[in-house]
Amino acid sequence: MAKKSDTMSIFDYDPSFHNLMKRMLENAMEHSFHGIMITKAEPGYPIVYVNDSFSQMTGYSSEEIIGKSPAILQGPRTDQAVLDRLSQALSEGRLFHGEAINYRKDGSEFVMEWKIVPIKNEKEITSHYLALQRDVTK
Repeated sequence: MAKKSDTMSIFDYDPSFHNLMKRMLENAMEHSFHGIMITKAEPGYPIVYVNDSFSQMTGYSSEEIIGKSPAILQGPRTDQAVLDRLSQALSEGRLFHGEAINYRKDGSEFVMEWKIVPIKNEKEITSHYLALQRDVTK
């Protein structure tokens, strides 16, 4: 049997596991070097969360982007073939990994690499998507 890491063994002894896990996840998301976006799994994929790294990368504050579609980042040079692959992966409930030209709030282009992970609820139905993003412009 594999030994748990010392970091994770704290949950065996801490009765406030859920609160501790929530604080750990909040800190990981807020302090990540990568942009993080969470959307609802419904038409238009409305954004429900972005972290500060996302805002720094795109120029959009969380107040400006919450409720909007991630399509706000797309523009004339965004590769439709990549978006089609994304759509196909999401419709099949698979993780997506891709790269495309996106646009900042000021209209400037950047190349974004991202992974999108379907998040399932207790009934195993995808309710949200978690997108991990980074600027890979050369």
